[in-house]
Amino acid sequence: MPFILFLVALAGFLIAGGYYLYCTFFGERLLARADVPGEVTFEVQPGTQPMVVTARRHPGDGAPRALRVELEREGSWVWSRDVRLKPSDEAVRIDDLAADRPGRYRIKAFLPAAPREVGRNAAAVEVHLRIHQPRTSVYVLAGGMLAGGFVSLLVLLA
Repeated sequence: MPFILFLVALAGFLIAGGYYLYCTFFGERLLARADVPGEVTFEVQPGTQPMVVTARRHPGDGAPRALRVELEREGSWVWSRDVRLKPSDEAVRIDDLAADRPGRYRIKAFLPAAPREVGRNAAAVEVHLRIHQPRTSVYVLAGGMLAGGFVSLLVLLA
């Protein structure tokens, strides 16, 4: 019985630590995606930050080596970047966005000199949203397991 209670407490500790690491380093979701050439509009709410803008090539012949990406906020130009894509389908980080207030953003992606052999959907620009607000219920569960396991273990051994 003491061994099981120790395992419950250890599992609570591992769940809390693992969930924190997941939310900090791997917790992101796709907010918007635009095929090249193309554009996409997305809404940003307060506290929605940071956002990561990336570009990637789709495998296949005729995929572009470079593209141009422009960002607008509420119709106003924010920035424009020339992006050099990697030969593989590995993502290239374009920019990190930190939205200080809510608004509508639009990303346009196009080829600087559109060769005829490159078709639509040869590359894509994506906006990923980092999730920095973990769910409290996971921490409550993990804390309950940790505290309950150790307190029960102490009472049992006393």
